[in-house]
Amino acid sequence: MSAEARDDRAGVLEDLSARIAPWLPKARWFPGKDRVEASVCAIDLLEMPGTGALAVAIINCAGTALVVPVDPLTGRDAAAEPALAAAIAMLALGGGAVTGLHGSLVGRPVEARPPDGLTRLPRVAFPAADLRVRPVGGDASNTSLVIEGAGAADGALVLKLLRQARPGIHPEVDFGRFFATATDWRGTPELCGWVEYVPVDPQGDRAAVATLHAFEPGCTSAWDFLVERLADGGFDGANRDSMLDLARHLGTVTAQMHRALASRHDLPDFAPEPATAAGRRALGHRLATHARDVFDALATQASSGAPLASRLSRLAAKAPGICAELEALAAAGTTAADIRVHGDYHLGQVLVDASAERVMPIDFEGEPTRPLAERRRKTSAAKDVAGMLRSFDYLVAHVDRLHGAGPGDPAPLAEAFLAAYRRGAAGAAWWPADADEERRLLAAFTLDKAVYELAYELANRPDWVEVPLGALERLVGV
Repeated sequence: MSAEARDDRAGVLEDLSARIAPWLPKARWFPGKDRVEASVCAIDLLEMPGTGALAVAIINCAGTALVVPVDPLTGRDAAAEPALAAAIAMLALGGGAVTGLHGSLVGRPVEARPPDGLTRLPRVAFPAADLRVRPVGGDASNTSLVIEGAGAADGALVLKLLRQARPGIHPEVDFGRFFATATDWRGTPELCGWVEYVPVDPQGDRAAVATLHAFEPGCTSAWDFLVERLADGGFDGANRDSMLDLARHLGTVTAQMHRALASRHDLPDFAPEPATAAGRRALGHRLATHARDVFDALATQASSGAPLASRLSRLAAKAPGICAELEALAAAGTTAADIRVHGDYHLGQVLVDASAERVMPIDFEGEPTRPLAERRRKTSAAKDVAGMLRSFDYLVAHVDRLHGAGPGDPAPLAEAFLAAYRRGAAGAAWWPADADEERRLLAAFTLDKAVYELAYELANRPDWVEVPLGALERLVGV
């Protein structure tokens, strides 16, 4: 390549960086809003055919690679542009590649195993004409778009833009391929394909930038379903019965999900692994190390004079005891095998149809601030169960914030969920046979989840800090 061509490329990326920099840190999905402002550097631009020059930009910001569908002329985020969304979706469905300045976007279609021995017709790409694109799930670390229209293959589709291009095997892809091709469980929307960024440099790491799933019409999240009912009539009468029914159904489906995840002993990435005392000690060390890192950062927040500073300071002073408790709790018995788990399981990660009869876990990418390797690590199913138990606490706190005096106590929903889960997991190799082991694992992961939530809310949603902070104060007796 000539020096002139290299200069032209550098100039294009420099101009794009300047256009994107003013709005990027304000985006909902921008990671680490608590960080000191960092420089924005475009590292690649991939123009998508048939879009009128719209493109996908790969942006480096403080060492994190971000995915930004963009209009290069203005620098604005173009994620919701129908032509661009359709082009990315067609790439995922049909395969092929789009070449940019320093790498390519490569489509990876998924051919699901047909259910009940039926023959599946091949998927076909769809034209951008007459498509409707609308965002869904606005409060998220990624951007999800529903693509619908007469030309769409197999009905409407959900395109998820994975805003952080993390190198390695993305859990959303890993789980989606597993459920579609290696199990008969059809309790989650089917993965149709994904798109990954492949650098020209053979030593560079590939990273998933988008996934494409079948869309389930007429559904809402379990979170929205329960918020509406709590806000409408509280936790009384028929309202109470319908919410408890959903909690029980959710517990049953969660056990079915774990049973599917533990069903393939012949696939190393998903085969259950017997728990060992050394493994449990390692788990306790990981949980304690994570908590120590969070509380070290918390000490700075607590001394800054920020809102809730005095409460944060009191909690930070408890860090040694919390870390010791995590190590002790996680060193539970070894009757339950470790399996692959959802990893970021809460009410917002579950779809519910209008009758609340169909419940479908979604978004198997794990907690967004954890490294990919950690999100793919096998662990106790108690991590998912504890995540859902914490979500009921968030639910009640949210309704209280919106409407004043709300139901106040998440215990009935949590108990209904846990009882149904226990019934569904009874006798399974991945759930503790010993009641004390179950109690200790749930306590460890509940405490770990609350610590994670506190760090996440301080960095991304300061208005929500009260929820995990209050939970931690109750859990550790501050």
